[in-house]
Amino acid sequence: MTTLRRLLPAVLGVAMLATTLTSCEWPEGTRYVHEVFTEVDVISGVTYRTTTSNTGDPVDLKLDIYEPAGDTEDERPVVMWMFGGAWQYGDRNQLASYAQDAARRGYVGVTIDYRIWEGSGFDLVVASNNAYEDTVAAVEWLQDHAAEYDLDADAVVAAGYSAGAINALHALYRPSSSPAAGAVAIAGMSFNGPTAGDPPSIMFHGTDDTTVPYATSEGTCNQSQDAGNVCRFVPYEGHGHLIAFQQQDDIEAKTADFIFEEVLWPLGYRATQVPAA
Repeated sequence: MTTLRRLLPAVLGVAMLATTLTSCEWPEGTRYVHEVFTEVDVISGVTYRTTTSNTGDPVDLKLDIYEPAGDTEDERPVVMWMFGGAWQYGDRNQLASYAQDAARRGYVGVTIDYRIWEGSGFDLVVASNNAYEDTVAAVEWLQDHAAEYDLDADAVVAAGYSAGAINALHALYRPSSSPAAGAVAIAGMSFNGPTAGDPPSIMFHGTDDTTVPYATSEGTCNQSQDAGNVCRFVPYEGHGHLIAFQQQDDIEAKTADFIFEEVLWPLGYRATQVPAA
């Protein structure tokens, strides 16, 4: 199998191309853009963090790893997906199909559990802070175990839907130095304002979303752009909060394009056609 190689630009023309990519039409069979694997292997129930719930009880947080079957690459970028549910519901299986899609395109897809609120007296600040801490811990766990699972520690992208999308954006905007290489936010926004030097992000949102207001989401992306960062905003006219399931094929395709062009290309990845496995 011909594989994509990570190479630093050797000539000026390549360097210029790397700064001007915007949704290129890549040749069919381009790894990380198109589906080039047909089968996916899954490693389930790996504990990435032991912590305590909001009630003080111990909890083991787990993740699932989706790999392209038969892959021979030993340093693969990661897309880490996080479920929605207002920090009160959901689990890592919600976005398993997104992780499987990432694996078929040659990434390693990951889904994680993060702490959700237990009992009554929901506290948005505590719940979102707990989820943020778990998000960062998961990214760092993947980086620390990169050699074991053939991952690229420099190319772990945080992604999610609704509350999970907020977690992903917080992984970029809350720490002074983000552990994530980028973010994918489906129907999300950020409680924290972006600052200059934040990693790239892509945001998807329905114009009729009444759960996470469209204007708030668009404002997050505009603030990131104003700070000098890369943020691509994709609206879905007339759609509400359920775009993760109603527009999944389009989101998956645009996500792959964006990560390859805005995250992987600057890291030295280059396009090579890969025969379908």
